[in-house]
Amino acid sequence: MVARARRSAVVALVRAGTVLLVAATLASCGGAQPSAARGSGQGALPFDPPPPPVAWHACAGSSGERCGTVAVPVDYAHPRGPQIDLALAEHPATDPGRRVGALVFNPGGPGESGVQLLPVVVALLPPEVVARFDIVGFDERGTGQSDAVTCGPSPAQAASALSLPPAPGDPLPAAAVYRTLEPACAASHPGVLTSINTVNAARDLDRIREALGERRLTFLGLSYGTLLGAAYAALFPHHVRAMVLDGAVVPGQSLASEARAEAPALEASLRHFFATCAAAPTCPAGPDPAATYAAVHAALAAHPLPAPGNGDTVPVTVGDLDSATLYYLSVPTFASSYPSALVAAEHGNGGPLRSLSVGFWEDLNGASLVGPQWAYLCQDAADHPGPRAAGALATTLHRRYPLLGAFSVTVNLAGCTSWPRPAQPVTASRAVGAPPIVVIGNQGDPNTPFSAAVALSHQLASGVLVEWEGYGHTWLLNGSTDACMRTLVTRYLVTRTPPRNGTRCP
Repeated sequence: MVARARRSAVVALVRAGTVLLVAATLASCGGAQPSAARGSGQGALPFDPPPPPVAWHACAGSSGERCGTVAVPVDYAHPRGPQIDLALAEHPATDPGRRVGALVFNPGGPGESGVQLLPVVVALLPPEVVARFDIVGFDERGTGQSDAVTCGPSPAQAASALSLPPAPGDPLPAAAVYRTLEPACAASHPGVLTSINTVNAARDLDRIREALGERRLTFLGLSYGTLLGAAYAALFPHHVRAMVLDGAVVPGQSLASEARAEAPALEASLRHFFATCAAAPTCPAGPDPAATYAAVHAALAAHPLPAPGNGDTVPVTVGDLDSATLYYLSVPTFASSYPSALVAAEHGNGGPLRSLSVGFWEDLNGASLVGPQWAYLCQDAADHPGPRAAGALATTLHRRYPLLGAFSVTVNLAGCTSWPRPAQPVTASRAVGAPPIVVIGNQGDPNTPFSAAVALSHQLASGVLVEWEGYGHTWLLNGSTDACMRTLVTRYLVTRTPPRNGTRCP
């Protein structure tokens, strides 16, 4: 579901207890066949041996899902060198007689476990897609069960980091939280850390395609997953069968530019919440939710609330309010406790607010996502503003967007302020030669603004823009039952017939 609410929006669905495991009928998995498209993309290496077929076995405690692994090289310049085993999980097509192939998805983050979140995505996808595709989730290198990066501050420390410098010219306060992040990650993962980036993840995705026996890839990317999909199409344009990118991240856009784009979208989404909640017969945040929010913000700024306890010793701060707010605005239906958490904080109980704020920094099983998320973000981005440059940007955006403008800087780039410049940043590419790629954007998305979907659809030579007129982060997480969207996504994935560019679903 990029260090923003693309982080754990999908995890919110599961933690809310609203999604059930989907039973599946088993389908046979044929052996991997040599790809006719092999070697036709920039990412192919002529001496790279193809992986063996996935050896599937029943996932522990599952209802029909199968698990397996695919080995990938740590360094693609030396494909026979050290390997990483990527974890995979598959929900077989429920109508195997009409099976089209495998649909591989990435839930975002970066770093969220596609293996853990497979049942969630299956439950949200259109039924016809689940019937006709094996749905496959995987853990990217450095995440989940794929040699996860475990380093950095705790989720509570990350969630509580402050965004607004005390005075103009001061460094970004959150930068201090991450000052030792990269050295700690490098020390705990020597020889592997620098390989954790989206360029290598895209190469890994092609090996997954081969191991699944798919001649070309059918892919669904949510949030950060759109960056992975675009990078894959750039490297392997002729390996793409169909691709849906929902909640766009623009390849090559600077971290500072992403913060500038997110600030107004986040501010507008919060003000929309104030207006709609106030207009409801009863609003859990009171008759004037904007006033409740302002009171909580002022109180936390003056005096952070005591740590919730139970092993959490970090006081609850304005940072928690910011993080919890973004979480709620991303998946309001599934993070519905946010308004009552505001009231609890107003009365001196910061526990409910902390429970929401750490959601961005933990995977479904409670594992910290701090290390893997910043490793991908910082090693994908060519620009790394220092603490003072980041502080200046936060001060500027706070003046224009006083509610959450400064926070948009922290959540987009705080962890990269002390990270070395990367060797393989993600760059813009038109992915010439790829078939039509559907890019979905929400008008009311708080963290991947609709403008990013427009930009990505224009950047890709074959991009097809679809607009969903809704609020929340991504269509799938907030409008999966929308008939208009279900119809066009199903038709495209099954028949490869794209919608008209500029199609709008209200």
